[in-house]
Amino acid sequence: MKQTIHSCSASSTPTGTFEKRIGTSSGSASSSGDSTVVIGTFDGGDASPAPAGFTNIDDLVAEFEKDPEAQAALAEGRKWVVETYYDDFETISAIRLKKGWSQTHLAEVMGTSQSHIARIEKGRDNLTLKTLRGLCKALDIDMNTLDAALYRQEATDRRTGQ
Repeated sequence: MKQTIHSCSASSTPTGTFEKRIGTSSGSASSSGDSTVVIGTFDGGDASPAPAGFTNIDDLVAEFEKDPEAQAALAEGRKWVVETYYDDFETISAIRLKKGWSQTHLAEVMGTSQSHIARIEKGRDNLTLKTLRGLCKALDIDMNTLDAALYRQEATDRRTGQ
């Protein structure tokens, strides 16, 4: 049986498809070996609760992050995403993804929340100097690199109307 989770905030028209096997996990989302398709929100917003019988993408990722093999596969997948789609366009999220980190992991390193990281990556927070320094330290970048990444994100948001 193939299950699909649809997000209320997902686009109704796919912009493209890809398939890439990045590893296997001993922690399967389905005990019977059936495949599971998960569609979630990628806009940094709060995901809608999953319908009965389905798994929220954030909960599924959190479950996989507990397994070292699955965690490594997720990190590899994040790196693949940035190399494939963002390699020439360095933003805060691209820098984070190059490290193979989730927003949750960056939040843990910085001592903040995942939603705060999502707002930073979307340019929705007016950042304090303490937060800027924390980002530089966590991402191992200098303030000039951070400033340039923030400007690139602002330019992207203006072009896409976000």
